Amino acid sequence: MDVVLIILTLIMVGYISKVLNILNEEHAKILNSIVIYFAMPSTIFLTIMKNVSSNQILNFLKLPMVIFISFMLVGLLSYLLGKYIFKLEDKKLGGLILVSMLGNTGFLGYPVILGMFGEIGLARAIFCDLGSVFATMLLGTYVGIRFGKSKNKSVLKEMIKFPPLLTGILSIILIIFNFNLNYLPNFLLKSLNYLSSATVPLIMMSLGLSLSPKSLKFGIFWGLIASLFRFIISPTLSFTLSEIINIKGLDRNVLLVESSMPSAMMSLVLGTLYELDVKLIASSIFITTTLSLLVIAFWNWILC
Repeated sequence: MDVVLIILTLIMVGYISKVLNILNEEHAKILNSIVIYFAMPSTIFLTIMKNVSSNQILNFLKLPMVIFISFMLVGLLSYLLGKYIFKLEDKKLGGLILVSMLGNTGFLGYPVILGMFGEIGLARAIFCDLGSVFATMLLGTYVGIRFGKSKNKSVLKEMIKFPPLLTGILSIILIIFNFNLNYLPNFLLKSLNYLSSATVPLIMMSLGLSLSPKSLKFGIFWGLIASLFRFIISPTLSFTLSEIINIKGLDRNVLLVESSMPSAMMSLVLGTLYELDVKLIASSIFITTTLSLLVIAFWNWILC
C-alpha cells in the first residue's frame, strides 16, 4: 500500500502545483525533457549495469518480446471491437486502438516497479519498456498513418533518436562485452546517481501536471473500454505468453505489472500528430491513469 500512497502523493504534488498556479501544463514539457534526456537515461544505464549480467541477456530479451506481442494482439482485438461491434469511423477507431494497445510502461511503470520490487525489478521493467517503445514506433505509427492523416514528420525517426531507448541498447551492448561500472571515474558515477535519483519524483510531478479532469466531459465510455484492454486483456495475454515461453518468478511478476499500465501519454502525441480523435484519447488517458492506482494496489497485494 505504501507504493500506491507514495505515487499518489507525488502525482498530487504536481496536480496541486497546477491548481495553485505554481506550475502549469507547459512546465510538464520541461520536466519531461529533463527526464527523457538526462534523468531516465542515467537510471537505465546504472540499473542495467548493476543488475544484469551477460549470461542473463537472452532471458531478459524475452520480456520486450512478450510486451510487443501482447500489445500487438491488444491492438488487433481493439480494432475488431471498434470496427465490427461499435462501427467507429477511422479517427475514433485509431484513437481507441492507441489507448487500448500502448501502455505507460516507462513514465509510470518505472516508479511502480521500483517501489514494488526494487532495482532488480526495475532492470526487468527497463527491458519491458524496450518492447513498449518498439510497439509505439512500429504499431503506433502504423495506426496513425492508417486511420489518421499522414504527416511529413516521422515519429519512427523521432523514436529512434529517443535517449532512453538508445541508452538501453548501449547498456546491453556494454554488458555483453563485460563492461564494468568500476571503469568509470567516481565523479561521473556520482553525477549519474544524482541525475537518476531525480527520475521518479520528476516523472510523477509531470504526470500530475498533465492530468486534466476536464477531459472527462468528452465521455468516460471509451476510457472504460480502454481500461478493459489495459488492465484485463493485456496482462492476461502476457501471462499466457509467459507460460508458453517459460517466464517465471520475478520476471513474470514485473511483466504482469508492466502489462497492466494505463494508456500511454505517447497515444496523445500520436493522436495529435495524425489527427485522430484527441478527445477520446485524452479522456481515456485520464480514466485509465486514475483507475490504475487501484490496479497497482491489487498487484502490490498479490505479488509483494
